[in-house]
Amino acid sequence: MANATLRRMGRFNRYVIWEIVKLFGVALFAFTTVMVLFLLAKVGITQSLGPMAILELIPFVLPQSLQYSIPPTVLFAVCSVFGRISADNEILAVTSAGVPPMTVIKPVLICALLLSVCSVWMNDLAVSWGTPGINRVIMRSIEQIVYGVLRSERSYTGSGGFVIHVQGIGDDGRELLLPMITLPQASGPPLEIHARSARIVMKPEEEVLAIELRDSDFRANGVVARRNGPTSIEIQLAEAARKGTAGGSVADYAMRRINREVNLQEQNITRAEEELAARTAMGLSAGRFAWLDDHKSDASIDTIRVGSHRLIRLHVEPWRRWAFGFSCFCFVWLGVPMAIWMRSADHWTSFAVCFLPILLLFFPVFAVGLNLAKSGASPPISVWGGNVVLLLSGAWWLRKISRG
Repeated sequence: MANATLRRMGRFNRYVIWEIVKLFGVALFAFTTVMVLFLLAKVGITQSLGPMAILELIPFVLPQSLQYSIPPTVLFAVCSVFGRISADNEILAVTSAGVPPMTVIKPVLICALLLSVCSVWMNDLAVSWGTPGINRVIMRSIEQIVYGVLRSERSYTGSGGFVIHVQGIGDDGRELLLPMITLPQASGPPLEIHARSARIVMKPEEEVLAIELRDSDFRANGVVARRNGPTSIEIQLAEAARKGTAGGSVADYAMRRINREVNLQEQNITRAEEELAARTAMGLSAGRFAWLDDHKSDASIDTIRVGSHRLIRLHVEPWRRWAFGFSCFCFVWLGVPMAIWMRSADHWTSFAVCFLPILLLFFPVFAVGLNLAKSGASPPISVWGGNVVLLLSGAWWLRKISRG
């Protein structure tokens, strides 16, 4: 009798998982398609990309779309299936046979746990492969982007303070008429360049955008340098892009790179601390008190301050990715017992009622914990606060349905 019950439960569990997988696949395709279109529109409008460049972006925005669409999609699938089988009294029939509800729920939780690991990997893939791929497409399209914007707006602004204003475009569609170019300088005011005409040539191998000028004036600090005939200047592609694309943010690092960055940052901080301590000691011993507050000491202090903040971000980032990836498991942990208790056969009703407390509990607590961890006010583990809240809430609901 016990063996027959186990066999029936095995078939029932496989049926439940198969129903969830089918619905998850269909919903994931729909949700991900919407996310892909949204990201393509966002990047395309921000960077003024052409149709072919937007098509090239599709494989690279896919991981970014999946990292946001997987958690709500798996919640939608489990809520829909468990809400329907509960409304059909199938869960009641199982419990009437002496089988606890956890027997039905456990295989789904195991699948959600495995999906969470895949979600963490997808989060890492989105930044280690997707973001650099998007940047490469944008870089290759810079020349086309600049000409397109100048043709329509007569002005183009890059991410690093690089600006071009033109009076018009020549008949060949390539010549910039009476351009005025502003280039930021590492120190001091920006350099202004006025020319009779100019052409833009991209050099992807060197990652620079070359501007070939004719009869130009270079103006900086009130000094004007005249250059007759052709001359050329080069701008880094990352500075020429309309938005920053260099990928220097901590959030753009692959997790395998974070440990290396942590070590480098710690070495930079240690070196700056040693330089500051040595300069302070020398200043005190030699009676040169001005050394205690000069530009070199200030530079060391800034290096320590900025480096310490960046080091905190580097420590927090892996915790953030694991916490967000395992939101899949936490969503299922809370969503399944709530859907069973609701006993609604309507897909969207089950999903909405289950997603609302998650929206109110997980995301605010996750955001607060993340901000506190980034500021250094709390340890990195605090980013798991939202997950813990869902786990505790789900445990309460599981206990509620287990007691009938």
